Amino acid sequence: MRQEKMTLSLFLMGTLLAGLVALAAQMCLNEAFSLGADPRLLITAAVAGGLGATALMCTRRMWPSLAAAAGVAAVALWQAGTVASSFLGILRAVSELFAACYSFVPVLGTAGGNPAWVLMLLALPLAWVTAWVVCREGSVAAVFLVSAPVLLLCLMIVDVAPVFWLVLLTAVLLLLLLTQSVRTNSSREGGRLSWWLVLPTVILVAAITVLWPPADYVRADWSDTLQTLAEAKLSLQRLGTTILYRGPGWNSSLKTVDLSVVGPRAQTGRAVLSYSASTKLDYLRGVSLGVYENNTWSAIPQSDYTAQSFAIQPQLSLGLNGDREQYLQVTTYASLPVLYTAYGLSEIPDFGQAVDDAYLANRENRREYQISYNVVRGDAGDALDAYDAFVYEHYLQIPKELQEPLEEILDAAGLRAASAAEAIAAWVRELGTYDLNTPAVPAGEDFVLYFLTQSQRGYCVHFASATVLLMRALGIPARYVTGYAVSGAAGESQLVTEDNAHAWVEYYVSGVGWVPVDPTPAEALTATEPEKEEEVQATTEPEEETPPQEEPAPSEEPDTPETPGEAEGMSGSQTHDSSSKEQPDLRWLWLLTLPGAAGLIWLRRVLVLRSRLERCRRGNPNRRALTLWRWLCHLSKANGVPLDESLYALAEKARFSQHTLTEEELQLLQKARNQRIEVLRTRPWRIQLWDRYGRVLY
Repeated sequence: MRQEKMTLSLFLMGTLLAGLVALAAQMCLNEAFSLGADPRLLITAAVAGGLGATALMCTRRMWPSLAAAAGVAAVALWQAGTVASSFLGILRAVSELFAACYSFVPVLGTAGGNPAWVLMLLALPLAWVTAWVVCREGSVAAVFLVSAPVLLLCLMIVDVAPVFWLVLLTAVLLLLLLTQSVRTNSSREGGRLSWWLVLPTVILVAAITVLWPPADYVRADWSDTLQTLAEAKLSLQRLGTTILYRGPGWNSSLKTVDLSVVGPRAQTGRAVLSYSASTKLDYLRGVSLGVYENNTWSAIPQSDYTAQSFAIQPQLSLGLNGDREQYLQVTTYASLPVLYTAYGLSEIPDFGQAVDDAYLANRENRREYQISYNVVRGDAGDALDAYDAFVYEHYLQIPKELQEPLEEILDAAGLRAASAAEAIAAWVRELGTYDLNTPAVPAGEDFVLYFLTQSQRGYCVHFASATVLLMRALGIPARYVTGYAVSGAAGESQLVTEDNAHAWVEYYVSGVGWVPVDPTPAEALTATEPEKEEEVQATTEPEEETPPQEEPAPSEEPDTPETPGEAEGMSGSQTHDSSSKEQPDLRWLWLLTLPGAAGLIWLRRVLVLRSRLERCRRGNPNRRALTLWRWLCHLSKANGVPLDESLYALAEKARFSQHTLTEEELQLLQKARNQRIEVLRTRPWRIQLWDRYGRVLY
């Protein structure tokens, strides 16, 4: 195809789209990971990048673009220290969030630096590629490729996504895709079509942003599935039971517990970890959740912690000023993203990382670790003043529709006068009957109200959830906590299984910190009391002497989702009736992913080629000629040999002339196509695979 000159309309369209792609990508990263870059600098970089990149497209020669790239590289080298600190700061912010979600991801980089430097440098190649696609008939796949990392980073992890910027970036990519076929033949025609589509695109972006506000965004299920696959472990010992086993690891149950699917709970006896402690412990604490909405416990949004600064880490408050330092030794049978701890921590271990005030992340993926704690719990004094205000702002949340019913329950039970957390826990403990076969809550019912007013039976998830909301209704800050209920002599190794998974309550005392209380009936805890590790291993050791961590079985719904993945995994593998009959485990179907993908690739090639050949054989000769011409253009790019002027003349005739091409002229195009394909068939087999199944050239 002959090269076209730049027009004002095309220049403006290239500048607009290049600037929008650069700006949207920058703002996506800035907002998704709370980088804190100045938006004014990012806007300036996007505008300058769009103008500069489009100006470089005014000439077909590459040396201006290479000179511009060299200039940018020189500036980056001149400010190497600043750029490096900016990159390390962004790497730290991104990897911290990924490490909190995926246990195998290490935390990299160092805090600090101005993130605007790297974001502005990122805008330049994005703008250049977009301008090249718009003004020089480039493939829109290039823009998708350079934008894909930004989209994936923002959609895989964050729960509060930069919705407007994501929608804007997606809309620009869609506009480029819609105009690709026209732009391939003429960049000017593609520019004109783009101007016609700009207004509908703006309306679409505005409508989606209004209908899908940031507050309603929930991380897509596919990102949880992707993470689950990343942490999947293949077991070859029990192929008859299950093929794919997901060991304990991060999934959405660490951030959310969907109570609407909590039904009958089965006992598995599968080992999770062993521990020994200097003193007798009641709990191994895991994760706390603070927001109750729509029958779901979820974490307090990350954005609420951004501007907070506490004098001490809240998880250390109960361990301050202790005079008897003790030690907890833990060995897990799989790499867990959470460090399970005792109460009264003396310090945050260097291999762990405090995630807000909710839990300690296993930053180094350790399977053996030691944590120090204090038996005597001190008073943090004024050190918790700033945290007190945060607690009373966030840990008294109750859905509006539950406020009045909960107050009526408190009045009827005479609990309002007591106003003590322990009294509420004791009342809930006496109210309900412990029953592992409790079915799921009926559709349309609130989980807590249904337990308090109708069923009055359940297990730890039911008792803990009800107690937290009743405490909050009385003005006592409280939160839902998951971990393991344990019991064993001091200094002896104890085995903890999935049956010990438990939920309880923490209520807040100003100046002291979070105090645990368990509203679940005592008989429920003794039923799952851990045994000594040697005894359990002697009685449950499998015939093949497979260690406990390798024994595969589907995740199940714990008393409360203590082991990550249990709350949702268990309820998904069981029915919600009193029979608690397990459904077949279908997770082995993931093994069909690779052959399924290969089949889809093959089917895509068959359908594309069949459609293309059909358009070349039937219909108006001029349309057939243009189809052949577009095919020849792609073949020409693949083998790097330009097309003859005679073929170009035939394409021009088919496009603009009133005359219809003859069969002889069509045969010239067909012969040229066949010759190009034969040349491609002589290339190395790896390139042929890409030509056949990636580009679908023949």
